Order: sequence, then structure tokens, then C-alpha cells
Amino acid sequence: MADILKFKRFGWSVTFALVTLVALLSYVSGRRYLAAVRAVEHTLAVQSAIDATLSLLKDAETGQRGYTLTGDPQFLEPYQTARTEIPRRIAQLSEVMQGDSAQLGRLTSLRQLIDDKLAHIDAVLQLRRTDEPRALALVRAGRGKLIMDRIRAVCRAMSEHEAALLQVRKREAHASEVTAIWGIGIGSVAMVLVALFSLITVQRDVEQLKHTAEELAASEEHYRMLTEQSSDLVRLLDLNGAIVYVNSSVERLLGYSVEEYLAQPPRSLMHPDELGIAAEIMAEIRQRTRREGVSTYRLRHKSGEFLWFEVHWAVRRDAQGAPRDVHTVGRDVTARLASERRLNAYANELKTMSLRDELTGLYNRRGFMEAAELAHSRALNEARFAALIFIDLNGMKRINDELGHDVGDQALCDAAEVLRSALRSSDVVARLGGDEFVAFASDFRDTELEPLRNRLRKLGEQRTIEQARSFRLSMSVGAAWLLPGSVLSLSELLEQADAAMYEQKNARRAAGGISVAPPPPNGRA
Repeated sequence: MADILKFKRFGWSVTFALVTLVALLSYVSGRRYLAAVRAVEHTLAVQSAIDATLSLLKDAETGQRGYTLTGDPQFLEPYQTARTEIPRRIAQLSEVMQGDSAQLGRLTSLRQLIDDKLAHIDAVLQLRRTDEPRALALVRAGRGKLIMDRIRAVCRAMSEHEAALLQVRKREAHASEVTAIWGIGIGSVAMVLVALFSLITVQRDVEQLKHTAEELAASEEHYRMLTEQSSDLVRLLDLNGAIVYVNSSVERLLGYSVEEYLAQPPRSLMHPDELGIAAEIMAEIRQRTRREGVSTYRLRHKSGEFLWFEVHWAVRRDAQGAPRDVHTVGRDVTARLASERRLNAYANELKTMSLRDELTGLYNRRGFMEAAELAHSRALNEARFAALIFIDLNGMKRINDELGHDVGDQALCDAAEVLRSALRSSDVVARLGGDEFVAFASDFRDTELEPLRNRLRKLGEQRTIEQARSFRLSMSVGAAWLLPGSVLSLSELLEQADAAMYEQKNARRAAGGISVAPPPPNGRA
């Protein structure tokens, strides 16, 4: 037993010695490496800033030449970039060169030369805008190249100085290794203690991980059961719109098996009219400007028919908050939308029916008041001429009494057609009831009333002959005027036009006018 313990102690001693030696060697190598890395990083930072500054100046010079030769403003973009970026690069150099008076002196010279170079470019660009030949002459003079050569010389001196400093820093790093050995040794001991502690606690961590894995598996199974049992279309999309998961409801809703649906190219089943909207939403998701929403669009059934789906979607993110994929739940709303369209159409039809006269197809009183109010308001606001024209069909009582109400209905329909032909399509024409008609005509002056009466008379006679009617179509017409600046209401205009119409009707009766034609000689209508 004692030999075994001695052997173990010897083994532990050797192990400890080896670990300590490795730690010391690692420290020495690491220290040298860190010193070298810091020196290289410093030198690279300086060199990078110098190279970037030279590159920006070169690009600005090239852009200046391009603009001088072509006048194309696009060549000024490098110059604008240089104007913005060079001060930042100079500030970077100033920061990394703190404490080095020689380099700061060179940096002061470099800053002055860069100011001279940019001022020279400014002068060339200004001349190019006003005097192209002088600008070209200034470029050919070579002052810009001379300044650029001096800038390169200063930058080269700065780079050589940094290279020399790099060697000095390496030697200083090597000299400081001995001082840091104890620190590394303590760190190594600490690492060993940490490793021992980790070994003690590893079993507890394994148990915790096992418990977490079991909970995750149960949660995933629960989620899968919910999605597979759902009657909605559940999908998972990548950021390019490709489907990476779909539940089994796809076969009932769209006719595809899960495998067939997953094999479809991204957005290939969407209706062409909605592809732009889908692409826009995916772009906003990738740009992190949208996280969730509701969209309604069409998907093609396997039969070729397009069905409407209302889709609720939300973006899933990774631990860093970046979009990972999109979870969607879609419900077939084709029947609902069709029902809504039918209801809307029926509502529109009911509204149209409520505004139209069933016999003539003209506006009824309600429809006239709605449409004429709009035209009346527009005429008032725009200070335009307008007229309200009242029309009464003469002799309707004799037509109904002697020829019957069916013929009376024919007379009313003929009057409606004559009014449509005699008035403009923009005028609001209506049958108020019985044998009374009315029209609101915009841009209608008093000089147009008598020509309108003549048109009505001629069209009425023409209609009577063409339709072989057993009556003559005769109308009494009165009008009220809405002049620019007038404030007469629509009701007031109606009263005035009605009164004017009855004046004409009374005058016609006094003259012995009739509306019923004598029967034909052969006794046939």
C-alpha cells in the first residue's frame, strides 16, 4: 500500500512539475507573442491610417481629373468621400502617435500638405465650373503632383519610423518577460484550481443539461401536436420565402401532400398580383423594420383554383435578435370574402334601387336631391352659372283616361328618353313623381332655355313618329337661375322653376294646346 502511495505521489509530483513547466513555457512564449502582437497592431494601425489617407487623396485626385476632363458630377464622389474621411484618419494617426514627438511633427507637416492638396483640388474644380481651359492648364502645371510626392515622402518617413520602433518594442518585450513570470505562475495555479472546481461541479451541470434537454423535447413535441392538429395552415418560412415546414392541414386546404408543398419554389403558389406585396414584406423583415402582421392573399389550390387566406405572421429571432425565420398561421377565408362581396353588391343594388325611378330609370326624388345637392354646392363654390329646369308632361290625364294607364306609362318613358337626349350627360335628370320631371344643369344660361324647349318639341315629335304612338308628346318647361354669387338654395330654385313651368302651362292652355292625337284614319294605332 505504501509503495502504491509513493508511486502516486511521485506521479502527482511529476505531473505538477510538468504542468508548472508548461505554464512557464507558455508564459514566456505568450509574453513574447503579446508584445510582438501589440507592436505589430500599433504599426499596422499607423500604416493602415497612412495607406487609407493616401488612397483617399489618390481617389480624390483621380475624381478631380475625371470631372475636369468630362464634367460628369459622378467623378466628384471620391472627392466628397475624401473630404469626410481624411479628418477622421488624421485624428486616428494623432491618437496612436501620442507621446512620439517626432511622429507628431511629421503628422503636422502631413496635415498641412493635405490641406494644400485639397485646396489645390478645390481650385481646379472651381475653375472647371467657370473656365475649363484654365482648369486643364492648372492640372498640367504639375503642382498637384508635386504636393502628392511630398505627402508620400512624409508618409514613407512615418512608416520607416514605426518599423524602427517595432524592433525596439520587441526588445523591450523580451526584457520584461522575467518580471511577469510570477504573475503567470499564479495564473497557472488559479487555472488548476478552476479546473478542479469544474471537475467537481461537472456532474451537476450534466444533470441540469439533461433536464433542460428533456423539457425542450417535451415542448417541441407539444408544439408539433398543436400544429398538426390545427385546422389552419401552419407554416415556417426562411428569410427568402421558402417553406421549411408545413402542417398536414395543407392537404385538406390546398390539395398538396406535405412533401409536394415543401418542394414548391418560394412564393410560386401565390397569385401574381400579390407577389410584390410579399416581396416587400420579406424585405422589411430582413431589414428588421417589421416583426408581425396580418396579410390577406391568394394561394393556388392543386386544382388550379386560387383561394383567399388570411395569414397571421410573426418573425422568430435568434439569441442576438436577428430575424431567423417567419411563423405563419393561415385560414381559408374564400367563402367569407365571397359572402362579403355578395352583401356589398346587394347593398349597392339596394342603394341604386332606392335612388332610381323604377319606371323611367331616371333619378327619383331622393336620388335627385342627393345628386343635385352636390352639383348645386359645386356651382356655389366655383361661382358658376346653373339652372334648375322643371318639366311637366302635358295632357297626362287625358292620355290615362282615354288611352289607358299602360299608354300613360309609355308616355312617361318616352319623356324620359327625350330628356336624356335633349340634356347633357353631366346634367342631373329625375322624375319627381306623376308627370313631373326636373333637371339641374350646370353652366346653363338663360339664353339656352328656348333652344332646349325647341329640342324637346322636335325630339318629342320624332319619338311619336318613330314609335307610332297614339299621342303627341308635349312638355311645359320652366326654369330658375343660379347666378354667380347667388345664395339660392336648391329648394328655393325648385319653387321658382315650378312656378315658371306653370306660367308656361297656363299660357299654352290659353292658346288651346292639346296632347292627344286624333285616331288614325284606318282605326289602328
